Amino acid sequence: MIPRKINLLLALLLISIIGIPVITAVQQQTKVVHEQSMIVDEYPVDMEEMGDIQFTKLRISPSYSHMELEPGESDDITVKVINKDNKTVLINPIFVEEPYSEYFFDEEWIDITPSSIELEPEAEMEFTIKVEIPDDAECGHYSMQIAFTDDVIPMPYEMIYKQYINAMHFNVEVWKPPVLQMQPSHIHDRVESGKKYDYEINLKNTGDVDIEIEPEFSKDRWNRYDMMMPAFTDDAITIDAPSVVPANGTATVNIHLSVPENAKGMYEGGIDLNFDDLSLDEWDRMVHLSFEVWTQPTEPFIKPFTAKTDAPITIEISSNRYQYDMCGGGSNTKEEPSFDLTLKGPSGDYVELDLTMTGYYGSVNLGGIKCTVPWEMDSSGIYDEYSTSYIERYNTNGTAGEWELGILPHYVEKFEYTIDIEETD
Repeated sequence: MIPRKINLLLALLLISIIGIPVITAVQQQTKVVHEQSMIVDEYPVDMEEMGDIQFTKLRISPSYSHMELEPGESDDITVKVINKDNKTVLINPIFVEEPYSEYFFDEEWIDITPSSIELEPEAEMEFTIKVEIPDDAECGHYSMQIAFTDDVIPMPYEMIYKQYINAMHFNVEVWKPPVLQMQPSHIHDRVESGKKYDYEINLKNTGDVDIEIEPEFSKDRWNRYDMMMPAFTDDAITIDAPSVVPANGTATVNIHLSVPENAKGMYEGGIDLNFDDLSLDEWDRMVHLSFEVWTQPTEPFIKPFTAKTDAPITIEISSNRYQYDMCGGGSNTKEEPSFDLTLKGPSGDYVELDLTMTGYYGSVNLGGIKCTVPWEMDSSGIYDEYSTSYIERYNTNGTAGEWELGILPHYVEKFEYTIDIEETD
């Protein structure tokens, strides 16, 4: 919890820097004090003590900068500093470590020009910040503050990390392109209980040294739906993989899934390929597996409807199928969707339906490589059909009364229906 004294000091800084009306800031802080009065007994400092706080006022642009560099690369930015104070200010930039940075900057990597200067009121100066990343730098996120004066937010006690007022935040992401390329990194499929499926993970080593791999199931349970049992365990999946991806070569990891009989629900898991590539973090070295088990219905969907006149009836059924992330194989679209329809008339007897049309439509992404291995893609492999639909249309002569339509789908994730009753004069 932040003491009320600090809250009030921060309010004063806002008043001085951006011109918040004093009465508004005091009212807000008084409200905070009142809300916390049951927890903290210390009374805040008075307004006279707050009014004695002095600090240099600079405008720094940009106040935040981010770079992405590979080891051995360099870059620079220009930062404009304007003196908004009524006195000449000594600008002497210093480097301040960020306490929550993944890695800390080595000051030898960064240089600021000019290193020191006196800036008169309303005068401005452009500082050049140059960064050179050494060849042996570790990949990761580096961050720091660059403080142009030593003014800090006052605290009632000593702070390990001071909060500088006239500072900018500076971040560098040191990265490398991955040596081992992997596709796909996510396999998502709808599978049927009692059936078997095969998937492939394609690997390419772009380096000059062999890369050893040792795929195994991740010990991280990923998203296991804590209150639900998974559809099946890791034992239903086997992994067949080489031990090495050769330099400047490719390899394939084969995944075999045998869905247990009567399995229901979801399976969420992951395969850790266990290879050394400092350009990738742990998450990026894994393949996420997501399977939804479905069961073929045995009973039809029933839809009652009313015909108000004796008129022809047209029934249209359509299904939509999406490819998910089924790039590695699996069920995909091996089975064609279909429907068994029944129609019971007002007399209680089933009537004959005439199939008058079947149709297909889909959506194709041109130029996408979602399901094409990038290093094998040519002009014939740029088509990515990520959704398809199948349509059936039926006609029958209808009479006024209560009807009942039955629809039994096959190899369908979901379907839509339309019942049209033709109006007559």
